[in-house]
Amino acid sequence: MAESWDVLVIDDEPVVRSAVQRVLAEEGLRVASAVDGASGLAHPAVATCRLALLDLILPDCSGLEVLRALRAARPGLPVVVITGYPTHESTQRAFEVGAVDYLPKPFEASELLAVVRRALPDRDGLPKERRS
Repeated sequence: MAESWDVLVIDDEPVVRSAVQRVLAEEGLRVASAVDGASGLAHPAVATCRLALLDLILPDCSGLEVLRALRAARPGLPVVVITGYPTHESTQRAFEVGAVDYLPKPFEASELLAVVRRALPDRDGLPKERRS
């Protein structure tokens, strides 16, 4: 049986991939990652993940191109766009292409978890908001 993942992170920044992996793994989620658009689209996690986190600026292509390809391959897959260069125009374009949410960098663990909780279709495997 092929391995399955909960989240696929496509981002060229190692610190972002590492932080997302750590935070989501602490919540019991399986996270796969890719460093650019081509390796992200070719990753086996595309077929099994429940959520994709996608950087808008990648070294080999635009994140919007990857978003379009993900929407074509998996029409129901929720994709959250993450970017260090948020603008009104990029936000609007991401939603037009099919993003379900938008997370500007840098972000806190709590912000990431809130976005993931909203985006996961069934929320299985991710606890509800923790109470202090």
